[in-house]
Amino acid sequence: MRVESAPGSGDDHMVALVAEAAGRPVLVVTADRELRRRVTALGAEVAGPRSVPR
Repeated sequence: MRVESAPGSGDDHMVALVAEAAGRPVLVVTADRELRRRVTALGAEVAGPRSVPR
């Protein structure tokens, strides 16, 4: 797991991180439909927040 601080838009920062990881497996946990669309277009897998144990 990696925690990042976003200097501006968190979604834009997440998309940039996924793009930087090209060729490596990435899992993004989000419920945001637009963010899901953007990161899967870059090859990331996506899981919903309910998939993370509390």
